[in-house]
Amino acid sequence: MAGSGKGGKNKPVVERIDMTITSHRPAKDEYAEFYETYVRLVPDADLRDILSQQMDVIQAELNPIDEPTASMIHPPYTWTIKQVVGHLIDCERVFADRLHRFACGDEQPLPGIDQDQYVANQDFETVGLAELTTELLHLRQANLLLLRRIPDEAWDRRGTASDVSFTVRSLACIMAGHIIHHIKIIKSRVA
Repeated sequence: MAGSGKGGKNKPVVERIDMTITSHRPAKDEYAEFYETYVRLVPDADLRDILSQQMDVIQAELNPIDEPTASMIHPPYTWTIKQVVGHLIDCERVFADRLHRFACGDEQPLPGIDQDQYVANQDFETVGLAELTTELLHLRQANLLLLRRIPDEAWDRRGTASDVSFTVRSLACIMAGHIIHHIKIIKSRVA
């Protein structure tokens, strides 16, 4: 404790406020306009808490879905639920890679991805939905461990992906909003 108060008792000079940089909503210049759909879905709270709580939501929403339903296309959608979960897995990897690189100060521009190509070139139908769900949860757990190590000053660091400047904070927010968006759609498909 720094400083001293009356009577010789030590008191902190400044009390620490328990609010981190991760609770600030990213500004529109921190991500591509395309991702606004996801960013606006994320509540104002610590992003690490939101990302952690989503693990329970993922399990609660995906575990009850049976295999025939998970392998069915529900028009107007063009992907099965298994393919949607595969897409969530792909994007969790891509967003985390970008976030990790930018947090480390890597300024090498990164390419975009074609989500339809990724889904078309993987076979999500030969594994069970439970296995895909487990993979997504393991990825999220690894990403949460990464996010715990990122110092506050790194949340504002920027990098370029798809010719757009992103902050680390915006990528964590996009990661959360992407799950919210697709879980909402999955819920409507099995309702």
